[in-house]
Amino acid sequence: MTAGAEKQPEDGSHEKQNVHLDSTKQAAASPVYTMQAFFDGKMKVEDFARSEQERPTVPHDIFDDTLPVVDIAAIKDGTAEERRANVVKMLKAAKSWGFFKISNHEIPLQVVLSNLQLIFVTADHACDEAVKRVKKNGKQFFALPMERKLPVRAPDFVFGYTGGSPVNWKSKWWLEALMIKVTDEALDDMIGQVFPDEKDFGVRFKEDLKAFFSPMHELSRFIVEELTEALGLERDTFTRLETPGSNCTGRMNHYPVCPNPDSVLGIPPHADTQLLGILHQDDTGGLQVLKDGEWVGIQPDDSTFVVNIGDTFQAITNGILRSAAHRAVVNAKKDRYSTIYFYGIDNSITLTVPPKLITEDRPLKYRPFTVREHRKYIVDNEVPINAVQHLEINPEATALFLEKLFG
Repeated sequence: MTAGAEKQPEDGSHEKQNVHLDSTKQAAASPVYTMQAFFDGKMKVEDFARSEQERPTVPHDIFDDTLPVVDIAAIKDGTAEERRANVVKMLKAAKSWGFFKISNHEIPLQVVLSNLQLIFVTADHACDEAVKRVKKNGKQFFALPMERKLPVRAPDFVFGYTGGSPVNWKSKWWLEALMIKVTDEALDDMIGQVFPDEKDFGVRFKEDLKAFFSPMHELSRFIVEELTEALGLERDTFTRLETPGSNCTGRMNHYPVCPNPDSVLGIPPHADTQLLGILHQDDTGGLQVLKDGEWVGIQPDDSTFVVNIGDTFQAITNGILRSAAHRAVVNAKKDRYSTIYFYGIDNSITLTVPPKLITEDRPLKYRPFTVREHRKYIVDNEVPINAVQHLEINPEATALFLEKLFG
């Protein structure tokens, strides 16, 4: 989820690079994030406790096996019948679940594991060549002291490090995350601040991140265009709106072991902002999706990625596609790690529903909006579960507005 606690500059300059903080000020400053405060001994597990109604009732390792699996290779290179069957399955899942898995995605697992291990795992867990390279490098981002991570603190949860949710939020999150803009400028800035004296490691760090997130970007575009075409629109109706200022973000999550996992949440129920996200989770389990009013655990699987529709895609398809609520639960035995690529289009242009998706049976449901406006609403309201509702057209409010305007 990309959201944040601080106001965004209107010119979008926060998206150009990560923010550099004075280290002497960091040491004296009060914690800004919940996990940071917990690591510093200034918060207890009890401070993260959810209300009885919010607490997880499905354990992290209980899964449902009915989430549809779409064969990407069949769509790209299969017979006409195979392609049609998988596109239909993908569109149906995007409408009903808001989630689906993809297989045969052509992104080598070795690349995924290399990046997960590089960021998250200590050298003692090394078990293959990718992890051995990490052991040789000897540095892992989340294992660094807080003062090494805070120089790239995300001022608005868009790009940079976050050690949980802001401490002033009512909602307390049990995770830390690194959100990455996958450009040379942004990566060089981040690596230069966190690893100023480890030049060789910085080069490898950057190469591995790009090796994973660059193909994820192309895979995201492909899925968006397949769904767009399946809705009867021109294939690039939405992807042509992508600009250098688009909200495309790589994110890595770390959910530490929790002494009392039944009372807290890694991330509370929410829906994502962008068009879609593509997730690889480790074998621990913890992703849960709200399906027909019930929380469903999604089985980790090395051979597939999990794709989910975001609020922007729901709104600009007039509600045909579904942005499903989901959450992350934690456990008392094993840290959990996940890597996500969020694909979005321009943050500042006004988005509207294409006329072809407005019919007598499906009248216009969502007003014009910008991604930046929607994200600000999410931030100001501490990531509500139903944020997309604020974009819905309200006939009564509209009529009242027109009456006041014209008498």
